[in-house]
Amino acid sequence: MKVILGLFLILIGINILTGISFFNYIFAALIIYIGVRMIFGKKQEYRNDKTLSHEDVLNEVFVFSPINKAVESGNFKGGDVVMIFSGGQIDLSQAKTSSKVIDMEIATIFGGIKLIIPKEWKVNFQGVSIIGGSTNNSAAEGDVILNIKGVTIMGGVEISN
Repeated sequence: MKVILGLFLILIGINILTGISFFNYIFAALIIYIGVRMIFGKKQEYRNDKTLSHEDVLNEVFVFSPINKAVESGNFKGGDVVMIFSGGQIDLSQAKTSSKVIDMEIATIFGGIKLIIPKEWKVNFQGVSIIGGSTNNSAAEGDVILNIKGVTIMGGVEISN
């Protein structure tokens, strides 16, 4: 602390004697330092615990928060998922349904989601991507049809088994 105070007093003296203001440079250096610390500073560790859900209808909105959810519903009926500046995965691999057709809507804005579905489900994905992307890596087999309508804006959706 004494060193910082000493440097501050030296800079005041140089400013008085020469008329050159080093305070603009110090302020700029301080802003740069704060920015570098924000980018490369101590990393926050997020818990990667999987949340277990038995919901039949999945209605989720996530803003600036991660998701890691497993759905083990006995009669899954679909739902809506909105991800804004967030990401994660929803695991439907243990979900069962009595319906032959399930409808879901997924919207990602500056975020991404990985959707894991059972192997017995066939996926029909209709989506619009604006500086984003979506991939369907699921096997096309089974009696149950999962219709997904999606919008990705600077984000992504990945569907797999």
